Amino acid sequence: MNLEKWRLFPRSEGVAPYFLITNLLIPVYFLLHEPSRTQWIGFVLLGLFVILFRQFYYHAKWAPQILLTQVGILLILAAVFHPMYSFAGFMIAHPLSKQKLTILLSTTIAFIIGMGAIVVPYIGEAGPQLWFGLLTPVFGVCVLPYIIRASIQFQQMTERLRGVTAERTAQQEERQRIARELHDTLGHTLSLIALKGQVVEKLVERNPERAIQEAREIRETARAALKQMRELVTEMKVAYFADEYKHAVSLCSTAGIKLKFEYQSVSDRSPSNGLDGDALAKNPLPLTPLQETVLAMCFREMITNVVRHSRAISCMVLLEIQEGEVRVTVSDDGIGLDPDQAYNSSNGMAGLRQRLVLVDGRMSLSSSSGKGTEVSVHIPRVIRNEKVGAMG
Repeated sequence: MNLEKWRLFPRSEGVAPYFLITNLLIPVYFLLHEPSRTQWIGFVLLGLFVILFRQFYYHAKWAPQILLTQVGILLILAAVFHPMYSFAGFMIAHPLSKQKLTILLSTTIAFIIGMGAIVVPYIGEAGPQLWFGLLTPVFGVCVLPYIIRASIQFQQMTERLRGVTAERTAQQEERQRIARELHDTLGHTLSLIALKGQVVEKLVERNPERAIQEAREIRETARAALKQMRELVTEMKVAYFADEYKHAVSLCSTAGIKLKFEYQSVSDRSPSNGLDGDALAKNPLPLTPLQETVLAMCFREMITNVVRHSRAISCMVLLEIQEGEVRVTVSDDGIGLDPDQAYNSSNGMAGLRQRLVLVDGRMSLSSSSGKGTEVSVHIPRVIRNEKVGAMG
C-alpha cells in the first residue's frame, strides 16, 4: 500500500509546510470569538484554504487555479470578518514565486484591488495597529514572491557560472599539461635544431659534405618534432564555435541578457540574423581544428566577461567570414571599462591574447565607461607556421 499519498505533505518538503500551517491557529482563535451565525463560514473557508494548501504539493499542474482560489478565500475572510484575517497571505508567497510572471502579476493586482476595496470602510476609523498589521499580507502576496523569484534566478545564474568556472579551471589545467609536455618534449629538440643550424652555417664553406649531413639531421629532427606536435594536438579536445554559441545562448538567458547573433560571409555580404547552433554546425568554419578550438575558447571567455562584469541588458555577436580571416565581435551595452586597465585585470583579456598567439591571431578592444564594450577576435585562415609544417 502506498502510504505517501496519505501523508499531509510530501516527505521531500520536510517540516516547512507544517510550520506554515500552524500560523492558521491565530485566525482559528479569533474565529472562536466571532458570532456563531457567521463563525461557521470562517471555519469552512479556513478548512478549504488548508485543503488547497496541501493539494498544491501534490497537483502542481493546478497551481495557478489553487493559488487564485486561496487569494479569493483570504479576501472573503477579510471582507466578512476583518482585514487582518488576510495575514495568512504570506503562506502562499513561495508557491506564487514559482508561477509564470503573468500569473504572479495578475494575482498581485487582484489582491491589491480586493484589499483596497475592503479597507475603504476602515479609513478614518482604524488606528495604526490595523495599518501595521496589513503590512504582513501585503508584503507576503505583493512583495515577497518577487524577492523569492529573484533569489532563485540569482542562484541558478550562480550555479551556471560556477559550472563555467569549473570547466575553465579544467581547461586551464589541460593547457598547463600541454605546455609542460611541449617544454619537455620539444624544448630540447628545438634547441638542438638551433645548435645544428649554427654548425651548418660554419661548415658550409669549410666542409660542405659535413654541412649536408648536419642539414639532413636537422630535417629528420624537425620531422620528429612535427610528429610530436601533431600527437599533442590530436590529444587536445577540439572545441567547436557552434557548441560554444549554444552555451552562450543558455548562459545569457540565465543572466537575463538578450543575445543577438549575426552572420556575414564573403560569399554573401547581407547579414543573416537569428541563426542557431544547429545551423552553425551545418556550416563549418574554414579553420583548422586548432584554430576553431582557439576561436571557441576565446568566444567563451568573451561571453563570460559580458555575463560577469558588464551588467549589460543586451549583447550582440557578429561572426564574419572574410577572404583572409575569420572575425568574431562581441559588443554589449553594459558599464564598459578602461581599455588601458583591461589587460591588467582578472577579466581574462591577457589570456585571450596568449591563446591567439598560437594561431597568429589578434584581438581589438573598444570601450569607455558607461558606453559598453566591444571586443573583436581575428584569426587568419592561413597560419604562417603551417608553411613550415607542409614541408615535412
